[in-house]
Amino acid sequence: MNTLAKCTLSAAVAAIVSVNAVQAAEITTVDPSFKLTYKNYYWKEKDSKNPQNGSDIYRDEWVHGIVADFDTGYINNMMGAVVTAGFADPLDVQKNTSISNVAKGSDGKANGIAGVQQAYLKAKYEINNLTVHGSFGVKKRGYALYGNSGSRLLAASSYGYDLSANYMDATLYASHITGASDRNASAFKNDLTVGKDNQGKDQKLDSIDIIGVNYTLMGVGLNAERLVSEEYLKKHFYMVDYTFDLGNEISLATDVRYATAEKEGKLLTSGDYIDDKGEYESSYYNLNATLNIGHAYVGAGYNKTSEGDWAADDSDQGNAGTFNSSLSQWADYALEGEKAYLITAGYNFADFGLAGLSINAYAAKGENAKNYKSDFDRREWSTSISYAFDGVMDGLALRFMHTNYKFDGTKTAANSEKESDREKINRVYLTYTINAF
Repeated sequence: MNTLAKCTLSAAVAAIVSVNAVQAAEITTVDPSFKLTYKNYYWKEKDSKNPQNGSDIYRDEWVHGIVADFDTGYINNMMGAVVTAGFADPLDVQKNTSISNVAKGSDGKANGIAGVQQAYLKAKYEINNLTVHGSFGVKKRGYALYGNSGSRLLAASSYGYDLSANYMDATLYASHITGASDRNASAFKNDLTVGKDNQGKDQKLDSIDIIGVNYTLMGVGLNAERLVSEEYLKKHFYMVDYTFDLGNEISLATDVRYATAEKEGKLLTSGDYIDDKGEYESSYYNLNATLNIGHAYVGAGYNKTSEGDWAADDSDQGNAGTFNSSLSQWADYALEGEKAYLITAGYNFADFGLAGLSINAYAAKGENAKNYKSDFDRREWSTSISYAFDGVMDGLALRFMHTNYKFDGTKTAANSEKESDREKINRVYLTYTINAF
């Protein structure tokens, strides 16, 4: 009921603010929209580990739900509101499996969840070549160093405000985040937390602050971003990208990425990230190239992580762990010293009159992690097939994904046993979207 009340309050505030803002002037709404999406997911997965440093994980999960998205557009090209709400309910979920899309009760059974994933006000102002955007509330955010996951039936979200200013080919942006909700939770928002203290209590994180800039110069894309999790982590990210047009529907897309992370305060106190001096640093660089030929592509990527394991999680809420590298696949290939390689390929069947049919595949491999002996080896491969219907079945989409992950290694610490991990993942996604307006 609290969630519903907050949703209703947000919508009411949006309407009041919007009406007052235009003050008796003629109200013109630009691009309002409302859509309903039905989702039906079936996941069957197995994760077997040895030795038992973690119990085997099994997923046999069939769930469905509905997500409603309402966007007022911009009223008088100035202000508006967005509300996204939905529910996820189990159809057939095996008891005591690792439940992903819904909640697990104290009895080990799956329970349905419902809530508001987005509820925020937005505004913009345009003058000559300058456009300023702002938003405040709960929303799914996506930045280079922070992004709420949308991999479950209901998306994760975060609470705060965002500002951006675009002038010509440059965009300056910032975000201040003070709360978040996980992708399998019913909460409107929770406090940001980062692990437990010595008494087993959650360590509260006051805020996550992001500032960044995008700029395009003669076709070269530049992105720089800084993130500070107060009293926890400080990160920087840089990327340069350029696409070579080779003619005859052939192009080569390239990018170089570099990122750093370091301890920022007192909350990062234990775990694998901290060195024997109580400090933490990490960095990685990532090189990528993708050759596009008509409706086909092949690509390659390389990543090297140094100084320490990359700490992807900026908090325990919002499923916001971000390792912004092409080697962030089923696993993050981001252990200290790890060299990782990626090959990708895909094809769209538009030439055969099936523009909605695509197949994509990749293979990844990691080696030479610093804190493991020479037997360290991990790799994965994945294939996905998707089809988006058109005509009378427009809005219906199907996707099948299979991923196979393998890990072996023995840590250099004394008396360490050889570790292994085998994961087989099969997922089927069915979605049907109706655009009411």
